[in-house]
Amino acid sequence: MNTSFSENQNQKNPKLTVIIPTFNESNRITETLESVREFLITQSYDHEVIIVDDGSVDDTVEKIKEYTQEDANFKIITYQPNKGKGNAVKTGVLNAKGEYVVYMDADNSTKISEVDKLWPHTKDYDVVFGSRHHPEATIHIRQAIHRIILSRLSNLLIRVLLLPNIYDTQCGFKLFKTDVAKKVFSKNRLNRFGFDFEVLAMSRNMGYKIKEVGVDWYNDSDSKVRAGREALRTLKDLLRVRFWLWFGGYN
Repeated sequence: MNTSFSENQNQKNPKLTVIIPTFNESNRITETLESVREFLITQSYDHEVIIVDDGSVDDTVEKIKEYTQEDANFKIITYQPNKGKGNAVKTGVLNAKGEYVVYMDADNSTKISEVDKLWPHTKDYDVVFGSRHHPEATIHIRQAIHRIILSRLSNLLIRVLLLPNIYDTQCGFKLFKTDVAKKVFSKNRLNRFGFDFEVLAMSRNMGYKIKEVGVDWYNDSDSKVRAGREALRTLKDLLRVRFWLWFGGYN
């Protein structure tokens, strides 16, 4: 693993660490990073942004390195080969220095500015996460109908088997107290998309309070996720997590 951190060792820890996992995001990563930077420089709190590249084979890493040279608050971690989004987020969490850590998608489907909707709940909750299907959410660009159907079916299974009363576990925008995140992610076992419901179930099982909040969301028409294949993997991972929770698989 290659880590590029250019930081002052005497600098106090920031309030917020933003984690962005990437995989072959050459076409849009610069635009996303610029959007993140434009928002964060207007905030009163200190921040850091950790981009974790999950084994890209295009020129994503080169573009990120070029950007991180311009802003010392942006850092990059790279490794080969590709291991999955869950592993990338976990790597970022375990390297986070902030009091809070939020992870978001490289496609900017939920913009970093949505963190303002999560902050008010951090006084009472350990984990506050964005939701596309919450009554207060706004979907600006919708998915194709087959993706909507598969997503809703997956959400139903997750509610029945793992997380009752949760509308949407798979929106890639979640804010943790960093000490909580490190404890949870140090034990999570899924490396791909199932990690989202896994870490929420683990958090609740470990006694942490979780809160779902509606956010603005924009569908990415260039998504690399293959809906059918991921739906089957989600079911398999869901059953795994249920089994591990029942039989001490996270101890």
